[in-house]
Amino acid sequence: METLGGPALPHAVARHLLDRHADHLPDLSGLTVLVPNHRAGLDLARALAQGAGRPVLIPPHLTPLKSWAESTLKSTSLADGRAEPQARRLARLHGVLRHQDWLGAVDKWALANELLLLADELSAARLGDAIGSRIRALHGGALDRETALIEGVWQALNTDGSDPQARYARALDTLFEQLRAAPRPVYGYALGMLTAVEQGFLARCAEHVPLTLFEQDTGDDVAFALRQAWQETAPPLRERAALLAQHCPASPLQARITLSPAPHLEAEARAVATWVAGQLQAGRRGIALIALDRETARRVRALLERMDVLVADETGWTLSTTAAAAVIDRWLECVASDFPHIELLDLLKSPFVLGEPSARQDQVLAFELALRRHGVSQGMIDMQRLAHREFAALPVWLAALADARQGFVQTRAPLAVWLTRLVDSLDKLGATAPLKADAAGTRVLDILDTLRRDLADDSEKYGFGEWRRWLNLALESESFIDASVASPIVLTSLPAARGRLFDAVAVIGADARHLPTRPAPGLFSQATRTQLGLSTPADEALAATADLMHLLTQGPTLLSWQAWNNDEPNPASSLVLRLQALHQAAWGTALPTQPIGVPPAQPSPLPGASAQPAPTVSAAQLPRHYSPTAYQTLLDCPYRFFARSVLGIRELDEADEALDKSDYGNALHRILKAFHDSRPPLERDAALARLNAVSAAEFAALPAWTAAAWRSKWEKIQPAYLDAWLAHASAGWRYESGETDFAVPYTIAGLGEVTLHGRVDRVDAKDDTRYVIDYKTSTAQSLRKKLKAPDEAVQLPFYAWLCEAAAAYLPINEVPVAPLELDGETDVEAISRRLPDLLEAIAAGAMLPAHGIDGVCAYCEARGLCRKGMWHE
Repeated sequence: METLGGPALPHAVARHLLDRHADHLPDLSGLTVLVPNHRAGLDLARALAQGAGRPVLIPPHLTPLKSWAESTLKSTSLADGRAEPQARRLARLHGVLRHQDWLGAVDKWALANELLLLADELSAARLGDAIGSRIRALHGGALDRETALIEGVWQALNTDGSDPQARYARALDTLFEQLRAAPRPVYGYALGMLTAVEQGFLARCAEHVPLTLFEQDTGDDVAFALRQAWQETAPPLRERAALLAQHCPASPLQARITLSPAPHLEAEARAVATWVAGQLQAGRRGIALIALDRETARRVRALLERMDVLVADETGWTLSTTAAAAVIDRWLECVASDFPHIELLDLLKSPFVLGEPSARQDQVLAFELALRRHGVSQGMIDMQRLAHREFAALPVWLAALADARQGFVQTRAPLAVWLTRLVDSLDKLGATAPLKADAAGTRVLDILDTLRRDLADDSEKYGFGEWRRWLNLALESESFIDASVASPIVLTSLPAARGRLFDAVAVIGADARHLPTRPAPGLFSQATRTQLGLSTPADEALAATADLMHLLTQGPTLLSWQAWNNDEPNPASSLVLRLQALHQAAWGTALPTQPIGVPPAQPSPLPGASAQPAPTVSAAQLPRHYSPTAYQTLLDCPYRFFARSVLGIRELDEADEALDKSDYGNALHRILKAFHDSRPPLERDAALARLNAVSAAEFAALPAWTAAAWRSKWEKIQPAYLDAWLAHASAGWRYESGETDFAVPYTIAGLGEVTLHGRVDRVDAKDDTRYVIDYKTSTAQSLRKKLKAPDEAVQLPFYAWLCEAAAAYLPINEVPVAPLELDGETDVEAISRRLPDLLEAIAAGAMLPAHGIDGVCAYCEARGLCRKGMWHE
């Protein structure tokens, strides 16, 4: 191990190689330099070219250790011995777990994935054969079943030497033999955490070839300060601070590191984007955005793109979150659950299936509205019946979906067969070509094809649910990286930045949740992992600290985090806190902070401040028919009347099988109309039997799982309803009609003739007198409040005026059932004629302001239009 000074280790390595092998210039191809990743190798090559100052330079062999080892197998007899694919190993492991009854209902695919990673760790640590005895020595018999499971996993996966770690070990052995036969200088730097196999290989190499591993010298002032802050051994912080102040009278970090504790995500993203803009203005181009908090990092990228600053995203997206993978997920949900309407509509609006979406968009919109209007939430048969009614013929796109699902066989089958079924169904949907034309879609199809080949010899059979769970995990474990953007500003992870060169670095999400990362709990406790020689979170934290230190020594750095998360304090990382404490103790000042600011962006018009809307409309824009509901809406809030009756804006119906109170009320209206239309007998028992039969028939047509509770509620109210009806009948009233439309033409100055109309639930008659009844499922108490102010709750007075009749509410939500009559002294004509007066004023230019009370606004579909609560006074 050799230490090199300088602010950036790759530059120091380049200088060392050029000085050490100056006699071989310009040809350094006889050297091998182990780098942490290929991008670090490119940076080192550029540093060598820059340092050499020659028109031509043949660089050393720059390679990660694993790539070097794998390349040696290509020219040996082991070249054909491909490691068993991970998908095949996972399937074999799942086959072992599904026969372990004691595991119960645990997700065996997820457990298999965890055990597969553990098996590879054990293999890399050379612990596999002895793992059972080692665990028993540590825990006695306390983990017998778990130990037996791990031994079974090892036996299933690693005994034939085809596992990736065994193949890697053979590759390293082959490489060692080649080096021993033809020695050459080998260098390495920033290699991170090495496995036991890799450490053993390097130790053997050191005995036979010149091997030099470089680490950074902490003599640099910035590196020295960071080392003092982050070392976990004695002396105490105050003593280290005093030493640091003596070594560096002025803080080397003051102009290098900036902190940005932000109150929320948007503030953090804006602070980072503003800082990046400042670095670009200062002439720095190679900027790393370390995405510890990926959600905030995505927002930073969006803000930078507004500034026309492109970002090369090396972190990518989980493949399952791409639009291409979402199409497959929607399709499989349609197959599994008989076309739930939400997934079906998403599928129909996708550009990946059934040809060009614009060719069907009008029909799809009409179909969506029909589904919502008729409450069809799923079921292809019901949807086909509805489509026939709407379009007089079955649309081609709906027929194609039905045919594709019909051809999707769902009998138990091996994983590869399931994948073949999926790919065939995508062909039938016309999805293959559009997916191939999309970068993420191509990646999805390639993964499916690779999995199908890797699992060709797996004969274990699975049901649809098991296979789909496996497929979800497979897509979640893969990434999609958009390689179309080339930019010196990169969004990357901390390990991927190891050994690379940057002009400036922003660490996004430097809080205790993300730095260092917290691995998920595993099968072994941390103490057991330590005793077995496996890596622990403490080891990973040390590696993360080293990676961060190498980045912070290169140039200006921003450490940002959200000081609050979900209304709870969110502390900074312990590394940041220790750095702050050391800086304060050494130099008596805090590290500088980055103001949130507003990142520069391309000019764009901003919306004006919201104000209380009060539109006016012309007479030609006003409707020509007015119901009690429209009248009530106009009184409650003129702007809501404008939105509903003038603009025609309505909330979409919900295609939901769950029966809500509104559906219950509509069902009762149908029941009572059918009951009274049947002219039931006036004898109570016979009438109750008739009402029971009509009710049963109505509720039978509704989804049983949601209708049962409402039906039970209505059964308790039916006797009380009959008692109220029979009492009304004994007073001489007889049923005349139900759900009856009434209309009155009316001429309004400036507007012309309009129609005032309404539909009355029930009309009873006695001689020449009418009595109108309005059924209500609201409480009697709330209805009494309406009757106390008939000029504000105008529905019942309006009905009384339209029908020239007495009127009453009949609450059918509770017992006893009794009519709540409109006061006979109520001036229904004056209340009803107020509507034409209001319409005349509106036609003449009166404004329609948004002034509804909170009780009205709480249920208003136009709340997002008027933006009440955001008005600038």
